[in-house]
Amino acid sequence: MTQILYRDEMILIANKPSGIPVHETKDPKRENFTGLLQKELGLTYLRTANRLDLETSGLVVFGLKEEANKEVDEILKEADKYYLAVVEGNPPYEFRIESFLKDGNKQVTTVRSGGKKAITECKTIYRDVKKGYSVVYARLVTGRRHQIRIHLFEKGFPIIGDKVYTNRKTPLALRCLLHAYELHYKNGKGESLIVKANIPKEFNEYLPRGIF
Repeated sequence: MTQILYRDEMILIANKPSGIPVHETKDPKRENFTGLLQKELGLTYLRTANRLDLETSGLVVFGLKEEANKEVDEILKEADKYYLAVVEGNPPYEFRIESFLKDGNKQVTTVRSGGKKAITECKTIYRDVKKGYSVVYARLVTGRRHQIRIHLFEKGFPIIGDKVYTNRKTPLALRCLLHAYELHYKNGKGESLIVKANIPKEFNEYLPRGIF
């Protein structure tokens, strides 16, 4: 049963598990989160308004009415989007990353020109110096493909379990420990809302009790 976190006449927000694509893939037999949700809820129309990578879990926003697509996109554009990431090393308590990113086939690269501006603001909310990892709370100022993953990697703090943006041959976790955790936005009625996605069990061993 899919975890529905919020629903009104225009928007639906659900919690995507890791390991399932948001959209259809080249393999027509492969299940995808949008298709499963549409079937489960018996919806004739369901449009994905944001994307998450295959191994990234957390908040996915959907539009429920075709005529409201522009309004949903504007709501999401103005929203504050926060992610949790478990990273290697001990980053500063607060830091901001800015770069220009260019899309490639399986990954993005940082370029001096020809890319799109990408900005991520980060706070380190927990450090384990002995074990060599930290938990970072990241806000997307812009929303580029793989933005948080490449930003943290190039800053020297790769996300644990990331199989693309890493210098390791063997990942330290079975999945990339990145979770779309929190969304602050105003709905179609102008009401301020905060929606949070439950933190997956894979994060438990890295989080001290009571931190959330």
